[in-house]
Amino acid sequence: MADGGSAQQENSMGPCKKIIWMVLTIPGCSLPVCLLAAESEEKFGKPLEEVVVTATRFTQRVEQLPIGVSIISAEQIKNSSVSTLPELLQQLAGIHTRNLDGSPDPQIDMRGFGITGNENTLVLLDGQRMNEKELVGIRWSTIPLDSIERIEVLRNTGAVTYGGGATGGVINIVTRAAPKQRISGSGGISIGSYSATEFNGALNAAGKNLALALTANALETDNYRVNNVLHQKNLQGDLRYTFGPNGRTLVKFGLDDQKLGLPGTRTEAQLETDRRGTSRPRDFSTRQGAYVTMRAEHTVGMGDLAADLSYRNIHRTALFDDYAIDFFNSKTFINTRSDVWLFNPRFKMPFQGMGLNHELVLGANLEWWDYHSRRFTGAETVPGALSANIQQTDVVATQQNRAVYLQHIATFPTDTVLTLGGRAQWVHNNVNDRFNPAAYARGRQDRLVYAYDVGLRQPFKTVFSFYGKFGRSFRIATVDETYNQFGGPSFDSAVKLLEPQTAHAAEIGLEYQEGPVRTRASLYRINLNNEISFINIDPFLFFSNINLPPTRRQGVELEGSWAVTRAIDIFGNYTYNDARFREGTFGGVDVAGNIIPLVPRHKVSAGGTVRFTDNTRFATAMNYIGEQVFDNDQANTASRRMPNYVTVDLKLTHQMNRLLISMAVNNLFDEKYFSYGIRNASGTSFNALPARERNIWITLKYQFD
Repeated sequence: MADGGSAQQENSMGPCKKIIWMVLTIPGCSLPVCLLAAESEEKFGKPLEEVVVTATRFTQRVEQLPIGVSIISAEQIKNSSVSTLPELLQQLAGIHTRNLDGSPDPQIDMRGFGITGNENTLVLLDGQRMNEKELVGIRWSTIPLDSIERIEVLRNTGAVTYGGGATGGVINIVTRAAPKQRISGSGGISIGSYSATEFNGALNAAGKNLALALTANALETDNYRVNNVLHQKNLQGDLRYTFGPNGRTLVKFGLDDQKLGLPGTRTEAQLETDRRGTSRPRDFSTRQGAYVTMRAEHTVGMGDLAADLSYRNIHRTALFDDYAIDFFNSKTFINTRSDVWLFNPRFKMPFQGMGLNHELVLGANLEWWDYHSRRFTGAETVPGALSANIQQTDVVATQQNRAVYLQHIATFPTDTVLTLGGRAQWVHNNVNDRFNPAAYARGRQDRLVYAYDVGLRQPFKTVFSFYGKFGRSFRIATVDETYNQFGGPSFDSAVKLLEPQTAHAAEIGLEYQEGPVRTRASLYRINLNNEISFINIDPFLFFSNINLPPTRRQGVELEGSWAVTRAIDIFGNYTYNDARFREGTFGGVDVAGNIIPLVPRHKVSAGGTVRFTDNTRFATAMNYIGEQVFDNDQANTASRRMPNYVTVDLKLTHQMNRLLISMAVNNLFDEKYFSYGIRNASGTSFNALPARERNIWITLKYQFD
């Protein structure tokens, strides 16, 4: 391992201690059992044989899917050690998270895409896309854990039914309806480290056919870093109506408001002397969002009809002050608004033919996306956003997507399941900086992109299933990746519309399920062309985005769980991910065979739950993240690598009549680590975003029904 040479390594666990915790965090589990066990749809509990997923935008049994699937139920979430949704996803094989700003919305990265993980992992809320057409994070914190019915994680799939950005896979968060014929709810308060306070509440009211579910929360915390104060409020509503056995409607809506200080990175020296400090005491960001989704489903004689209509509006601002070079007016204030309309009609038709059972899904996707962003600068004589009143840019952009797709599933008498799917999508992009009259400050692009997949699942000997899949996916560049404020010949703005990224992926896997034990082992390879990424090593490109030379991700996932007794559940997984350039140059350097930055080659998660009584349970989880190449080190010439780290989390929960009491301890051993770091120009040092040290949350929640 490369020498980290920093306080992070000196203060972290020794190798022996890390290995011991990999074993001891799992009650009664030996290391071989955890590493040879694989995927479990019921990661923390008992088998979920009836669980279905929405890979085709309709409910479907897991055993019909030729892919690696993880299903996490509401009961498993309740029994886990986590306090946030990203913490839960981090425990799954092939998923890594990194925090870039201290917010509760870290970056998600499925199957090793590094800094573009968010853009290659498709996240859905009740089947509706949460990813934006900007380089911004997923709004995890707007989804209360208590509102989730289940989470469906589908690896290396989703491009046929959902479109771009699903190369790594799809995470679909399914929220629960209010229980029928009941009025129930809860109210609670959590207090924690760094002056954190959170209030949350839920109300469910349902009759025979009509059900309303409301959730709300408000969070305030100073956070771990100086100038990282967070204020956040969220509201979600869910209104459902059932028209007898054949019809259903859903109206879902939400509001969110976030204000966050941005402390910036720390140098290697500052990490040793003042890791909680900041050199950017006035930088901040804000976000206000609103959405509404309407869904209708109806069963007719030939099959099932369904359609979704969704609207989302987001307003973001951010200030990046200059602090030093005032005469250049280098401070930047960004004011951005975006509007998104989505319409998704579809039809599922089951039928029989040639002695086989068939299921045919035909659908269409229509998307309209409008973006307007203005940037201002100003003198430092009046620090902050007030003096940023000199306009620099006025960027407007639109993207329209029109797509049709077809998915066919055939089941043979031998229980063999064959799937075939295809998608054609027409994309129109238009970007224009209205502040700059130059021709190179605007651009239009029309592209026809397509995706397909073919998969096979074969059960044998009642407890084993083999699956294999091959497919093609794509990603369209966001507006932030096509616009460069200083990329023009006069250091003015420029628009460069990048080519769509394409990927060909293959995967084979073997699953085992018998009683309380479930395991999965898989091998995968993803070859990419025109991968869209960021370049900041060439000073003449001024931090632009480019299409990379050919790249590859390949690896192994081993994951499993075991309900040892009625009182003890355990899980464990291991991920090996090799992410490299296949050929070509980057910034004038031959990078053939080089490791792609910010992708840990090894990742281990393990843990379990012990239920001492019906009302008291204890959960623990360990995450080991292997060393990584620093961001900005595509040449692999830096003198060191990002050091590996281990975190251990604990949670004790007790139910006392209607009162729920819990205490969670995160980063139990006070690991001094960071999940993001970037090398300096010479490769002799680095800057990093230090992660939280040991922190504690105590929650009191009153429940009624």
